Amino acid sequence: MATIERIPTDGHQRQEARKQEACEVESQAAKISRGNLVVLLLTIVATNCLSGCRSSSVHVPAYAETTTAQATHSQEAAAPPEVATNPQPADYEMVSFDEDLPQLNEQGAPLESAPLEAVPQQATPLEEVKPKPLSMQDVIKAVEASYPLLSSAYLSREVAAGENVTAMGAFDLKLKGSSISRPEGFYEYYRQGVSMEQPLFSGGYLYGGYRLGEGNFPVWYGGQQTNGGGEFATGVGMPLLKDRAIDQRRAELFKSELERQRVEPEIRAQLIEFTKIASIYYWDWVAAGQARDAERGLLALALQRVQNIQRRIELGDMKAITRITNEQLIAARETKVIEAERKLQSAAIKLSLFFRNPEGEPLLPHESLLPGHFPPQLLPSEQDLQDAPATAIAASPLLADIDWKIRQTRIDLEQAENSVLPKLDAQLYASKDVGDPTSPKGDKTPFELELGLFGEVPLQRRAAFGKITSTQGKLQQLSLKRQFTAEKTVATVQDAISALLNAKQRIIRAEQNVALADEAMKLARIQFNEGDIDLVELNIYEQSATNARLIDIASKADFLKAIADYRAALNITPDS
Repeated sequence: MATIERIPTDGHQRQEARKQEACEVESQAAKISRGNLVVLLLTIVATNCLSGCRSSSVHVPAYAETTTAQATHSQEAAAPPEVATNPQPADYEMVSFDEDLPQLNEQGAPLESAPLEAVPQQATPLEEVKPKPLSMQDVIKAVEASYPLLSSAYLSREVAAGENVTAMGAFDLKLKGSSISRPEGFYEYYRQGVSMEQPLFSGGYLYGGYRLGEGNFPVWYGGQQTNGGGEFATGVGMPLLKDRAIDQRRAELFKSELERQRVEPEIRAQLIEFTKIASIYYWDWVAAGQARDAERGLLALALQRVQNIQRRIELGDMKAITRITNEQLIAARETKVIEAERKLQSAAIKLSLFFRNPEGEPLLPHESLLPGHFPPQLLPSEQDLQDAPATAIAASPLLADIDWKIRQTRIDLEQAENSVLPKLDAQLYASKDVGDPTSPKGDKTPFELELGLFGEVPLQRRAAFGKITSTQGKLQQLSLKRQFTAEKTVATVQDAISALLNAKQRIIRAEQNVALADEAMKLARIQFNEGDIDLVELNIYEQSATNARLIDIASKADFLKAIADYRAALNITPDS
C-alpha cells in the first residue's frame, strides 16, 4: 500500500526563498569581476546542492573523485525514496568539479534535465562448462612436443652435427709463425717466419710462407740467411700410394656425415615406441574409468533398494535378515569401488609421464577428462593385413639404423686396407729471395725449385692387418643382426595381427554376454520384487551383469591396445 507524505505549509515558502536566492546570485554574477568568478561558481554549486539539485559530468576529469560501489549502495539505502530512485553507476560514482553552470528558468529555478542513465550490467549466469574429453591424439601431441626421453633423442641431431663439424676441422687452414733472436754471442742473428698450410680433400696439402733471416750466421746455418727483403716460398705435397684414396681425416668426415643420417631412424624408432606406450597407458586409463563406473553402478543398485527393503520388512513381506544381507552387499561393493578408484588413480599417474604441458611438466588428468565411451573397433582391411610384413620391413627404422652402421663400418674397412699400403709422397717446393743480396756470391737471389719423394712402410704391418680382421668381423655381426631384426619384425607383425583378430572376437562375445546378462538381471529384479527369489540370488545376477560389463570393457581396451601394437609393428609414426 502506497504511503502519501504531507508537505508542510512552510514548504512553499522555503522553495520560494531558495528560488529568490538563486536569482539574486545570478544577478550578482554580472557585477563580479572575472578574478572572483571561481568563488561565484563554487557558491552556485553549493546553493544548488542545498536545493536538492545534482548534475553529473559525462567526461570525467583526471582529478575526479571516486567512491566505491559499497559506499554508493549504503548512501542509496539511507536516502529518501525520491533520491534513491535516481540511477547511479553500478561500480562507482563520479563527482566532478568542472561542471557547467545550471540553466535557470524564468522563475529562477534550475531547469530539470533528464538524469544520466547508468549502463545496465547484466549478470551473466554461471553455467557449468563440461571440459572436453582428453583424446589419444592430445596425449600423442604432448609426447611429440615435450616428452623428455624423446626430446633427448632429438638432441642427437645436434650431437651428430657437432661431430661432423669436428671432423671438418681436420681440413682447416693452418697458420704458423716463429721468431728466433740471438742478440748475444759470437754469431748474432734474427730469424722470423710465417706460413700457411691448407690440407686438401684429395689427401695432399698446399703450402705458402715467408721468412726473413738477418745477422751473422755460421757457415753450417747459411741456408737460414735470406736477402734483405726475405724469402717467399710455396709448395704442394701429394700422397701416391697410402692415403691416396682415403685417409684418417676423410674417413672420420665420411663417418660423421653418415652419423647425421643414422640418427634420424633412431629418433623415429623411439618416437614409435613412446607413442605405443603412451597409447597403451591412455587406454588403460580409459578402461579404468569405465570399470570404476561399472562398480559404482553395481553399488547404486544396492543403495537404491534400501528403502524398498525396509518398507517390505515393515509390511512383513520380507525377512529382516534381508536388510543385513543388503548392507553386506553395500559394504562389499564399496570395497570394489575403492579398488577401482585406486586403479584409476594409478592409470592416471602412469599416463601423466607422457601427458605433459609445453614446459615438459607432467599433467595428472582429472577424471572429468575421461571420454564417455570407446571409439569404434574397426579392423584393417584384408589387403592391409596381407601386406603388413612387407610394409613393416620397408619402413623399419631399426633396419635403416643397421644399414647406416654397415656403411660406417665399410669406411673403417677401407681405411684399414689403406693402412696396408706403403707410404710414398711427392713434394714440390719453390722459393725466391727478394731485396738486397746478403751474400757476395749472390747465391740467395736466383729462383729455387725442389722436387722430392718420401717413402715409409712398417715391415710387419700388424696394425693394418689386425684392423682389417676386426672390421670384417663387425660387418658379419651387423649382417646377422640385420637378418634377425628383419625376422623379428615379421614375427612382431604376425603377433600384432593375431592379437588384433583375437580381441575383435572377444568383443563380439563380450557384447553378447552383456546383453544376455542385462536381460537376466532385469528378469531377476522382477522376480525379486514379486518375492520369487531372495536377495542372494538377485546379487548373483547383478554381479554377473557387472562382470560381463567389465569383460566387455577389458576386451575393447585390449583391442585398442592391440591397434597401438599393430601400428608400432608396422612402424607407423603419428603423423603418417
